[in-house]
Amino acid sequence: MGNRLQRLCASIGLAALLGGFSDVASAATTPPADTAPSGNCVFDLGNLPRFSGRIERLLPGTQGDAVGALLTDGTEVEMPPGLAAQDHHLRAGVVLVVKGLAAPSLHLVRALALSGKADLCAAPMPELVTSAPPANAEGRIVRLLHDGDGALNGAVLNTGTVLRVPASGARTNFLRLGAPIYTEGYGYQTAFGKLVVARRLGPDRLQAIHVSDEPLIPRGAPPGSTGYDQIEAPGGTE
Repeated sequence: MGNRLQRLCASIGLAALLGGFSDVASAATTPPADTAPSGNCVFDLGNLPRFSGRIERLLPGTQGDAVGALLTDGTEVEMPPGLAAQDHHLRAGVVLVVKGLAAPSLHLVRALALSGKADLCAAPMPELVTSAPPANAEGRIVRLLHDGDGALNGAVLNTGTVLRVPASGARTNFLRLGAPIYTEGYGYQTAFGKLVVARRLGPDRLQAIHVSDEPLIPRGAPPGSTGYDQIEAPGGTE
C-alpha cells in the first residue's frame, strides 16, 4: 500500500512539473497581442527609443543605395542595407525619424527601423555582382564615419566624396578630422554622391600604403587537393 501511494504521488508530481514547463514554453514563444511586431519588422521594436532630425545628406553604399545619413544637427545615422529604400521620399531637407540605439559620445545612431505610422525595417536586397572601376580621391577630412558597432570605417571629404576604409585602414592615424587624405581603390557614382572604397590610403599619393584586409597573395589550393603540388611560373609558362 505504501509503495503504491508513493508511485501515485510521484506520477502526480511529474505531471505537474511537465505541465509547468509547457506553460513556460508557451508564454516564452507566444507574444501578447498588444506587443506584436508592426509593419514589416520581424522583431518587436516598441520599446526602442525614437530619434529624429533633418537630413543634410544621405550616404551612399556599394549597391547604389543609401546606407546612412548625416543630419543637420551633426548626428550620423547608420542604416542596414535596404532600410532607406523603404521610404522613397528620403532626401536632403526631409525630416528622418528612426528607431534604434544611440552612441552619444560619437553622435551616432544605429537605426533599426524607419518610424512613422508603422515601423518599417530593412527588406532583403539582391546583391548586385558588379565590378567597380578603379578610382581615387583626395581632399581634407571634414567628417568621420562609423559602422553600426561604432567602429571607425570611413570619412567625408571636403569635396563631398564619401570614403570607406577596411579595418586595417581605420587602425592607421590617417583618419583624423582636418587631415589631408589621398586614397586609391574602386569607386561608385551614385545618386547620393561619389563613394570610394579604399585599397591604398595616406596623407598624399607618395605616402599611401596598402590598407585592404584581403591577403596580398591569393590563397592557394588546400592541402590534399589535385592542385596543391602544382607550381606555376610567374607570368605563365615558357
